Amino acid sequence: MPLEWSGLSPDLLLVIDRDSGEPLRSQLELRLRDAIRTGRLQIGERLPSSRELARMLGLSRGLVQDCYAQLQAEGYLVTRVGSATRVAAGAGAPPAPTSAPSAPPRLVADFKWGVPDLSSFPLADWLWATREAARTMPTAALDYGDPRGNVALREVMAGYLRRVRAAAADPERIVICSGYAQGLGLALHALARTGVRTVAYEDPGSPATISSAASWAGLSAIPVPVDERGIDVQALAATDARAVVMPLRTSGPPVSLWHPSGGSP
Repeated sequence: MPLEWSGLSPDLLLVIDRDSGEPLRSQLELRLRDAIRTGRLQIGERLPSSRELARMLGLSRGLVQDCYAQLQAEGYLVTRVGSATRVAAGAGAPPAPTSAPSAPPRLVADFKWGVPDLSSFPLADWLWATREAARTMPTAALDYGDPRGNVALREVMAGYLRRVRAAAADPERIVICSGYAQGLGLALHALARTGVRTVAYEDPGSPATISSAASWAGLSAIPVPVDERGIDVQALAATDARAVVMPLRTSGPPVSLWHPSGGSP
């Protein structure tokens, strides 16, 4: 499909050397032939008008018109009444054959982060809860409300954690976040207020997200290598980090943030 331009006349880069001694018309014809033969100008593509090309190159319009006429006679260009000058069919270089893309090699381990597992998300339950909340929630409760999150949601979350994680979950001590990045940032900010200045994370991991959250909290982030059993505890002990962010090895939320004082903030 030829390239189409929305403006009055498309731009075209051609180099004319006035000090070479070669006639300007010969130079212009040669540059246009080369542009068509090499595929810079594709079949059906519109050329600038003779007036516009003459203005861009500082040439006379008559010289450009003579050049267009010569290339039209040679079969490189075609002009129709009421239409612009275009590259003629068969004048350009044939398109290179495209080979089918080869299948990417199978990964031994995929460390891509930030991609949710949508197949495990309880979509039907989520849609039901959304419809139920919209149906039963009074209009006055539709404002932002408690910055920790909707109290009903926190109560449901606490009940889930008590049943599934056997955790002593209290709705008053639960904060609902908009996502992983916000939750991590709030947790690191809380640790910074206790005197923590450095947080470690697994390498390979998600350095951009953790470094950004740590910087927002006023902390520095240190990568720690992993081995076949997870984070290298000896390498971790050699750092001055008092907290470490690492993925859980079981089902559930994707991140655990450990602090030597005990517990998971």
